[in-house]
Amino acid sequence: MDGNRRNYGIAAGLLVLLAVGAAVLPSALWACSLAALLGLAGVVLLRGNRWRTGALLASALAASLALLDVVAGVLSPAPMGHGLVQTTDPKWWPPADPVLGFRPQPNTEVVATATFGPELIYRRTYHFDGTAARVTPAGPSGADTYLFLGDSFIFGQGLVDDQSLASQFAKANDYKVRTVNLGVPGYGPNHLVRAFETGLLDRYADQSVKAVVSWIIPAHLARVTGDGAWLGSSPRYVLENGAPRHTGSFNEYRWTHPLAGLKYLLGEQFLFVDAIGMRQRQDEQADLFVALMARLQQLVREKFGAPLIVIYSWPDETSKGGYGASSPFLVTVLQQLRKIGIPLLSVDQLTSEIDVSLLLIPHDGHPTAYTYELIAGELKRRLNGP
Repeated sequence: MDGNRRNYGIAAGLLVLLAVGAAVLPSALWACSLAALLGLAGVVLLRGNRWRTGALLASALAASLALLDVVAGVLSPAPMGHGLVQTTDPKWWPPADPVLGFRPQPNTEVVATATFGPELIYRRTYHFDGTAARVTPAGPSGADTYLFLGDSFIFGQGLVDDQSLASQFAKANDYKVRTVNLGVPGYGPNHLVRAFETGLLDRYADQSVKAVVSWIIPAHLARVTGDGAWLGSSPRYVLENGAPRHTGSFNEYRWTHPLAGLKYLLGEQFLFVDAIGMRQRQDEQADLFVALMARLQQLVREKFGAPLIVIYSWPDETSKGGYGASSPFLVTVLQQLRKIGIPLLSVDQLTSEIDVSLLLIPHDGHPTAYTYELIAGELKRRLNGP
């Protein structure tokens, strides 16, 4: 009896140490490593074969989870901006929004800082006007309007206001047009479709919108299924008879479907769990992504009678160095967008002869002002002629 009491006390102490470690350690991998060590400590400290066997099994399980996560991490490509530390003031930005999950607030400003080790990559202040759009040069009264919708690539992350694509397009047109920068870091096509469906863009219906410009990257495939820690409150869509239907937020779905919620939480902590069923999930993401882009094109036509122009940083049939050949899945997705008649503009084809150091913010991966200037010039040529 005293031996069991002693074992219970030791086991409780080890669990408390594990709980504290899990709370302060930077990742699940570290927590699993700690659990493996504590399990081995249990083998030494506990009395009785059953107790020691249980501790050894717990240690082996934790070590197996850690090893699987290490292997998955080696096989997974490093994400854009890996090692970059980004902060904003205010800290929680963009703030929560009941419709889109998160969205800038009108008449505000944000100071964004990015560092890589001791190196300051950028420190910028973003300004937002009374409609919560990022500030762009004011156009003449009654001027043609161009809407720029998307994520951080449209927003101009890491640059000052007048260096964004929308601002550069206004400059390329001698400031005779009005541009509206509605980019928000972290958005996907599901956010853009929802903004149309809920009337958030109705204010531009009578403002002579000539085109809506967006930008796609492969990371958007995961965003349409909510695979990102910041996307829980974002709009969720499912395909019904080939058309996207809004079902609420990703958090709402996961709370009402516990198994899906558990799979998501485990996938956030362990890369190998996230990799389970990846091929099937990618196919689902691709189908939903293409359907959302088709829906976005339809909404742009219905609301403004204007074209949707899509810029892409994405492998295609012409990608060099085997980039396109090694990503046939992504090439196929792009081909489907062409089939539904969306005009596409390739960033890689436009910049292929230029040193990459001039095109991307160091350690960050977002476009530089020079890249936006090149794209703005090509957009002007396509939309307004020489």
